[in-house]
Amino acid sequence: MADRLAIIGGLVVLPDREIRNGVILCEEGRIVYAGPGDGISAESGSTIIDGAGMIVMPGFIDTHFHGSGGDDVMANGVEGLRRISSSVLRFGTTGFLATTIAARHDELMRAINETLAAQAAAATGAEILGIHLEGPFINIAFKGAQPEWGIRDPDFDECRQLLEAAKGQVKIMTLAPELPGGMEMIRMLAATGVAPSLGHSTADYDTALAAIEAGATRATHLYNAMSGVHHRKPGLAAACLNEPGIQAELICDGVHVHPRMAALAWRAKGREGLTLVTDATAAQGHGDGIYTLGDFRIEVRGALCTLMDGQTIAGSVLTMNRAVGNAIAFTGMSLIDAAEMASAAPAKLCGVADRKGRIAPGMDADLALLNADFSVAATIIAGRLVYRSAGAAA
Repeated sequence: MADRLAIIGGLVVLPDREIRNGVILCEEGRIVYAGPGDGISAESGSTIIDGAGMIVMPGFIDTHFHGSGGDDVMANGVEGLRRISSSVLRFGTTGFLATTIAARHDELMRAINETLAAQAAAATGAEILGIHLEGPFINIAFKGAQPEWGIRDPDFDECRQLLEAAKGQVKIMTLAPELPGGMEMIRMLAATGVAPSLGHSTADYDTALAAIEAGATRATHLYNAMSGVHHRKPGLAAACLNEPGIQAELICDGVHVHPRMAALAWRAKGREGLTLVTDATAAQGHGDGIYTLGDFRIEVRGALCTLMDGQTIAGSVLTMNRAVGNAIAFTGMSLIDAAEMASAAPAKLCGVADRKGRIAPGMDADLALLNADFSVAATIIAGRLVYRSAGAAA
């Protein structure tokens, strides 16, 4: 495959502006030019992609993600993780955090070791940029689809073992600050470079403020599995909306969060305060049926993903390209805003903002080419065309 790639035409979404009929030139896996097409031509021998009619965005990075294509992060081992990396290419995702759920300590250790092994394996799929530990130190009162047997109060020895096993690859840990030892664990995580994320929590506003003071910087799936927005008893969700120190995940599937509540979050937080995530399960891209989420069986019917009780929401089937399209439709945000929330901000969280998350010279050539309806026409990783939809122009 050629070391040079050129995308000619299309609406190119840069960090500060949109360029119609733009050109992106890539060499040896990096972007060397991104801008107007006037007077710019591809080098001889370049692979050329006709981007006419397409939106060209930086590759998406999903920082809360449990599976795809029938495979679960915790259930299908190293090969399952590699298949997941390939599955998400059709959704414009070029990087993700393998996300666990509450589980026994040995199961979490196994999931960490398998993720590290999958990272080390040569692959052409989306890059595993680290790990998001969603639990196990969460409040059982807001467990959502998390298994009771995996939930427990903060255990510092266990936490240190998990972090040491992960060798710096844990980027986020979701925990409930109101639990015994919760504030101290937030301080420990922040001191070791892990982003403490508030979630699955009954915390009131004052407790949330104390958690922010202790070092919490994020909130896991805003509005979901947390104390809510009430005019006399403002809970964690209210604090997440009101406090600038928190960057909150937002699941824009129209199921987890009503579009008008997504619009409220957008007005309160803006692009600096929100990150788009999918919370996707193994059912992502696989249609209706019965799947797994950790040790649980889950059922998918259309856009709804639940436990077998048919009521408890258990992750999603959302994809990053649809999250972007929905976020724009729900809130009126721009493509530039959406690119910040789906690519640049996640790249910063994962510690790779120096090379990923933006379309600019010197950055990795990780790109998502979208049709006008936000379906994915093509996905590019390190300047290589790794996915092209049927009928997409070559």
